[in-house]
Amino acid sequence: MAQPADAILVAGALIVREGLILLGRRAPHKRICPDTWDLIGGHVEAGETLAQALVRELAEEIDIRPTRFSEIAEIDFSQEAGRLVLYHMFRVDGFEGAPRLANPEHVALHWFTWAAALALPDLASDRYRPLIAAEAAREQGDE
Repeated sequence: MAQPADAILVAGALIVREGLILLGRRAPHKRICPDTWDLIGGHVEAGETLAQALVRELAEEIDIRPTRFSEIAEIDFSQEAGRLVLYHMFRVDGFEGAPRLANPEHVALHWFTWAAALALPDLASDRYRPLIAAEAAREQGDE
């Protein structure tokens, strides 16, 4: 699907392992959503595909390389951002490496149960909740 030329694109990862999801605690100095639990990801750079941005961001931020992933949603954050911002969310079900803090974007990483992630009062965006709930339901249906 073609994106508008003026859109800011973001690739985000819902990283899943053994029924848990990985979230990063954004650093308190971050301008957007400081000190909140967030999905890992970032802006798509010029000339990159969404998938290339996802792979690059996961390597830069938490030192892993996704091996199995698929796009599961697009969330329009234009209203919050005041400009056209589209978050492309990927579910990552396989990766190489061990997640670790690899730059100052986040101050902590934690594996959460689906229910615990949904209950977080300081999730970076309430717009993530329906996505997490849908993936939790899908995961429970697979068992």
